[in-house]
Amino acid sequence: AKAELDDTPMRGRQLRVRFATHAAALSVRNLSPYVSNELLEEAFSQFGPVERAVVIVDDRGRSTGKGIVEFASKPAARKAFERCTEGVFLLTTTPRPVIVEPLEQLDDEDGLPEKLAQKNPMYQKERETPPRFAQPGSFEFEYSQRWKSLDEMEKQQREQVAKNMKDAKDKLESEMEDAYHEHQANLLRQDLMRRQEELRRMEELHNQEMQKRKEIQLRQEEERRRREEEMMIRQREMEEQ
Repeated sequence: AKAELDDTPMRGRQLRVRFATHAAALSVRNLSPYVSNELLEEAFSQFGPVERAVVIVDDRGRSTGKGIVEFASKPAARKAFERCTEGVFLLTTTPRPVIVEPLEQLDDEDGLPEKLAQKNPMYQKERETPPRFAQPGSFEFEYSQRWKSLDEMEKQQREQVAKNMKDAKDKLESEMEDAYHEHQANLLRQDLMRRQEELRRMEELHNQEMQKRKEIQLRQEEERRRREEEMMIRQREMEEQ
């Protein structure tokens, strides 16, 4: 149907038919290797109904750390983007926040057919010469080589930046792991101190209770002796009479 309608005349103009891009889709990266499609959908459903959530994997089925979330409405996608940009959204135990960005929509289905190319003067100039391999020693060969050298330099710099980022992430991962263990140890120490304090208070209350009982027993004993003495006095008085 798309092929039949594309490029058909309508009201004096050529009709252009394209597959609609998803207007409420977000790109998600920095995902843990343990985040699945289902967890990704569950996590982002709090912002609104999710039509599709997928974790992008490599040719071996391993997570690339990137994913796509398609919402049913633009407001839900906007809410998710704003909340995740302003706050720190975590999907797993590791405190590594996900990064959310609008999904870049690219047309890799139709591309740019010749009939849609802009036929301006620059087009005419560029299309004067057909595709070819530049001849060594020629002007175009020299500048083409310089372009290739520049591209190679860009590639090397990108690789170096990628390596630096990987090293920085590995370092942060290690620091985070050490800090997490230290944090857990501190929590255990605090819990131990709290339990010791509770035990001390319980012992103190127990000692106070025992002291009170002892005092009550002493008072009761004194009261018993006093009554016995009074009874003995009254008995002697009665005998003397």
